[in-house]
Amino acid sequence: MKKLRVGTRGSKLATTQTKQTLAVFQEHFPEVEVELVKIKTKGDHLATHNLQAIGGQGCFVRELEYQLREGEIDFAIHSLKDIPTTIHEELALACIMKRHSPTDALIIREAGKTLETLPKNAVVGTSSLRRKAHLLHVRPDFDIQPIRGNIDTRIRKMNEGQYDAIVLALAGLERLGLDQTVYHQELSPEIMLPAIGQGAIALECRKDNTEILQMLKKMEHLETAIAVTAERAFLNSMDGSCTFPVGAYCRQKNGSYELTGMIGSENGKIILKETLQGDDPVILGRAVADNLIKQGAITLIEECKNDQKETFIH
Repeated sequence: MKKLRVGTRGSKLATTQTKQTLAVFQEHFPEVEVELVKIKTKGDHLATHNLQAIGGQGCFVRELEYQLREGEIDFAIHSLKDIPTTIHEELALACIMKRHSPTDALIIREAGKTLETLPKNAVVGTSSLRRKAHLLHVRPDFDIQPIRGNIDTRIRKMNEGQYDAIVLALAGLERLGLDQTVYHQELSPEIMLPAIGQGAIALECRKDNTEILQMLKKMEHLETAIAVTAERAFLNSMDGSCTFPVGAYCRQKNGSYELTGMIGSENGKIILKETLQGDDPVILGRAVADNLIKQGAITLIEECKNDQKETFIH
């Protein structure tokens, strides 16, 4: 087979996880030559802007998807949590790799401190509404401040004293080997439900490229694929975007799958959670969403959207 062109974002984390994924690909297909194509996305160009203001989670994948559709690259490697629940009709998620840690990590400037023992009114950096809601639910005194930039930049800003702590995905720390060197506390799903698909990597290609589709499918980790399908079905039934405090985590349990979904208010005063078990991931995801909608989830989403409109107007 000819050389394949593989698209990735250019950040250190994106290229690291892409190289790790391609190492697995080469084990399956040692005869195939791959060329890495680094593509700048809107999310990378506007690295200091509020994510909601520049189009939410999709801002990190649109440019790669455009290059896929144009035939400039053969497949793209993404963090699954960056991919909206509805993708372009010409494209397919061909493969979901085995998930790394799905949880979040609280990185704390002063070693030895924890979520519980950080000082009153501690400044915590995160631009995620989901993380903000969870943190304020446990510690309403926290001063949550936005933070953007790659992992190294965020850790540097914290070490310079701009923040007492920051929140990052544990999988990102692990992939860069920082989980061994940076002081952190893992936040269990009971404390902070992860983002949809967090810790999983997805390989995307054109639907009509059956040869690539079949190759990539051979690398799929079925348990992860089923779990994240449930999480994405949940999000899709809620609203389909991540522009409000929403999280979900699905895992195998007693021969079936257990999904917990949450939606909250940005100030953390309201956190609605629902846990159900089932075998069909799509039905399971929709059922959890339906139960949260019955508890008042739509009102929370509307309130959050109205708050964001006011913020952008001001």
